[in-house]
Amino acid sequence: MSVRTKEYRQLISIFNSLDEFIYVTCPETYEVLYINPALKKKLGNVVGKKCYKVFQNLDKPCPFCTNKYLFGPGAKRVYIWEFQNRANKRWYRCIDRTLTWIDGKKVRFELAIDITDKKLIEESLRRSEKRYKELWNNAPVAYHIVDRHGIIKDVNKTELKLLGYSRKEMIGKPIFNFIIQSQRQQAKERFLMKLKGEKIKRLYDRIYLKKNGTPVYVSIYDIPERNEKGEITGMCSAMIDITELKKLEQSLREATLKDALTGLYNRRGFFVLAEQEIRRTQRNKKPFYVLFIDFDRLKKINDTRGHHTGDIALKKFSEILTETVRKSDIVARIGGDEFVVITPEVNSEEEVKGLINRLTEKIKLQNKKTANLYQISISTGIAKYNGDRSTTIDKLLSEADRKMYLEKRKKFKIMKDKSRGIVN
Repeated sequence: MSVRTKEYRQLISIFNSLDEFIYVTCPETYEVLYINPALKKKLGNVVGKKCYKVFQNLDKPCPFCTNKYLFGPGAKRVYIWEFQNRANKRWYRCIDRTLTWIDGKKVRFELAIDITDKKLIEESLRRSEKRYKELWNNAPVAYHIVDRHGIIKDVNKTELKLLGYSRKEMIGKPIFNFIIQSQRQQAKERFLMKLKGEKIKRLYDRIYLKKNGTPVYVSIYDIPERNEKGEITGMCSAMIDITELKKLEQSLREATLKDALTGLYNRRGFFVLAEQEIRRTQRNKKPFYVLFIDFDRLKKINDTRGHHTGDIALKKFSEILTETVRKSDIVARIGGDEFVVITPEVNSEEEVKGLINRLTEKIKLQNKKTANLYQISISTGIAKYNGDRSTTIDKLLSEADRKMYLEKRKKFKIMKDKSRGIVN
C-alpha cells in the first residue's frame, strides 16, 4: 500500500467518524467526490453528481462558490464563511480548504456545521434588541444613561425632544451641563453619593434647561448600573416632565397667599414672608421698616357708591402702591381697608417717609381723574426692626397700627375743625 493510499484511508476514516457534514468536490467539474456518513444519511448517496444541483438545487455553479478563494492566484489556505442553504433554509458555518486527493489532484474540502439554532437565537436577540430600542426611544418617559463620571452614554428620543437637543449634542457630554446652574453642585454631590452606594431617595425633582434656555421641571428615578462584580459603573435615569404640575402647584400656592381682588399678598402670604424677613434681619442686622396703611373712609364709598366702586378704588390704590414701592419690598392687603409694606434694608425712616410722599402725590393725581366717582385717602404708621431684639410680626404691626391711628385721629380732627371754621 502506497503512502498516499494510506494517508487517504486515514483521512477518510476521520471524516467518517465526524457528526458534522463533510464533502469533497472537484473544482473543475463540480463533481461530488466524497460525502461522509452524516451527510449521506441526510441526502443519500450523491457521489458523482454536481454539487450545485445536490446541495442548492441549481442548474449551474453557485454564485457564492468558494473555489475562487481556494484556487488560483492569491488563494487562501482556509476560507471560513456562513450562509443559509437555499434548498433546506438552514444556516451553516463552513470551513473550506484545499486537499490533495488520492489521484494527486487538488480538491475542495468543506466541513459544514449546522448553526440554525444559533442563528435563530441571534435573530431573536436582534428582534428583542430592536423592540427594546423602539420602546426605549419612544417611551413616554425620558431616559438617559451615564457612566461613573456622569458622561452621557445614551439618551432616548423622548428626552431629546423634551430638551430640544440632538443626540450628537448630548452624547459624550456631562449630564450636569443640562441642569440649571443653581442645582449643578447639588446634583454632582448626589451623584457621587449614589456611586458610593449610600442610601438616598431614588425619586427626586430637578430643573433642567432646554436648548432655548427654558427651564423644565422633572421628576427623576435613578437605577444604578453594575458590572459582573456588582460594582456601580454608571446610572440609568428616568425623567418625567412635571413642569405643568409645578405651574399648577405655584398657582395654587399663590391662590392661598394672594388677595383675590388686588393681586397683592394676603394676610397669610404676608406673615410667611414677614417671618422670613425677621430671621434674615436677625442674621445680618440690616433693618427693615413696616409701613401700615389704612384706606380712609372705604365704608363711605361702599355705602354711597356701592361695593363695586369700592372694589375699583381698592384695586386702583393697589396699582399705585405697587408702582411706587421697590421690587424688593413686600406689599400686602391684610384686611378690608388695611395694607402693609415691608421695606428691607432701608437705613432711615426718612426713606420710608419719602415713599409715603411719592405715594401721596400719585394719589392726588388719581383723585383728579376720579373726582366725581371716589376719592382715595390714606393714613400711615411706621415701625422699625433692626434685629437687635426678639420680636414677632404681630408686635411690629401693632406698633405701626398704633402710630397710624394717631395720625388718622389727628388728620380727621384737623378736618373736623376746619369744617367748623376753627383755624389753629
